[in-house]
Amino acid sequence: MAKRLRLRLWLDQQARPPTFMDELSDGLLQGEQSSPARVPKVMDRQSDETLVLSRSMMSDLCSIWFEKYHRWFPILHQPTFDQIIDQPNVVVPSDRRMVIDAIAVATMEHYEVLSVDPAQRQQLQDNIAASVLRRAIATASLASVQALLILSALSYGHGKLMEAWNMLAICRRIALHLSSDIMTDQSTPTATTPTALRRLPTHTNLVVTDEGKIRAFWMTRMLENISVIGARYEAGSTTVPGDPLLPCSDSFWTSPNMVMGEGQVRPFGYYCSAFSLSIILAVSELSYVHQFLRKPVNMACFAERDTWQSEAQQIDERLTAWRDEFVAAFFRLANAEHAHHERAEMDAYIVLTDCVLNTAVITLLHRRSPCPAGIDQVVEPWAFASSRFVYASENTAFKIRQMHEDELVNCHPHSPFSIFVAARFYIVHSKALDANVPTNLHSLAFALHTCGKHWALARLFERIIRIAVAEYRTPIAASTVPREFYDLRLTTFEIAESLIEWAQGPGTHAAANIGSTQSHATATFMRMAVDVLA
Repeated sequence: MAKRLRLRLWLDQQARPPTFMDELSDGLLQGEQSSPARVPKVMDRQSDETLVLSRSMMSDLCSIWFEKYHRWFPILHQPTFDQIIDQPNVVVPSDRRMVIDAIAVATMEHYEVLSVDPAQRQQLQDNIAASVLRRAIATASLASVQALLILSALSYGHGKLMEAWNMLAICRRIALHLSSDIMTDQSTPTATTPTALRRLPTHTNLVVTDEGKIRAFWMTRMLENISVIGARYEAGSTTVPGDPLLPCSDSFWTSPNMVMGEGQVRPFGYYCSAFSLSIILAVSELSYVHQFLRKPVNMACFAERDTWQSEAQQIDERLTAWRDEFVAAFFRLANAEHAHHERAEMDAYIVLTDCVLNTAVITLLHRRSPCPAGIDQVVEPWAFASSRFVYASENTAFKIRQMHEDELVNCHPHSPFSIFVAARFYIVHSKALDANVPTNLHSLAFALHTCGKHWALARLFERIIRIAVAEYRTPIAASTVPREFYDLRLTTFEIAESLIEWAQGPGTHAAANIGSTQSHATATFMRMAVDVLA
């Protein structure tokens, strides 16, 4: 009781600081010199941080993290953190403390023991996040990358896309400084030149320590690539080491043993974890989509259009072949690692990989999408592209219908984007054909609604879909939804930030008006049966 009272008094005395990324955007990221006065105010004294995050509180928040978040963000070794927290007479190392503080930012909303109002809780989270960011960018360490990766995922899930990308860029730079790219490439000659000696990776006798570096490196590259599907510029990572050392099996990563043989760590090669499968898709297969989207093409020119279609089909065939490999790899993985799990196919990374693969198909062929009345179209839509759009969207909807509510609430923060891509296609494609909105849209919109219980980005996407459905028969020129939403020749990535900004502003009022003027059926989505399209 006394601790709660002191916490309340401390919160009441603090002024809400500007977010650290606001300061970065004004200073470091724009190349300006920053002065001490510009650094956002965080906790004034170490005693303040100790008061806020007591040992018992750190233990509770870490438990929440490994229960709700670890399934889709497996970069931390739980037995190691449990061991640190369970030693009350040992001071938590500063690097581990930084990661635990990042965990606190993520999990504090679930911490019911902390009896403060939402505004105070948010203030506390902002203060801790600012402190983590300040410490993380000041050092080059594995803990810095881990903490920034956690905050980046949170920023993306809350609709702050630019913050997420900026933090990933910092993670990438720190990883290069730590020579993580060399460490994950088994084919790299480590000492062929004298200058290479400075960049030799630091391998230790603790496999867990090295595995943490490997996981942080690949998490950065994976998030970079899947978060920019649809960019027309050079995006994400377009190369992969010749002989990549990918994350180990899930069973080992949960083991408390600190030293194991390499054969025990990676018994299945590339396919030793669902996380690894997602990495392969992101850094290998998606690179072909990224490179293809960067190529200029004049769709009015038959020769250019024909060449474009031929190359698009080749990449689509490659993605289809990879999907077959993915399914086969999953069954091998499930038999080896998850034989006793009833819902192994609902692993967070199996779901994410499936949905991202569908998003890649839609994005690859988007330039030949059908356009509804009110959107100028240079050439007729391509029947092959339309059929692939429908297949990919149906595949996403079917996968999403299989998920339980708790799986949707605790889904990967990047999953709502893929759900929104499919939902947007259904609305615009049906409008172009002057057909009724397909029933699959209900599954996707309901999934966004459920994901929105945790992720603000999903709530914003659901708001856009709900308004677009309510205005389905409204001419595009009179629709309150931004016009670019209805032009499928623009990738969802290209318009995501402007749509988010609209949903946070005018879209809020439009949604309120729909709720008061439209029937309940047009504004509310229901869960559909799993086997509707089975």
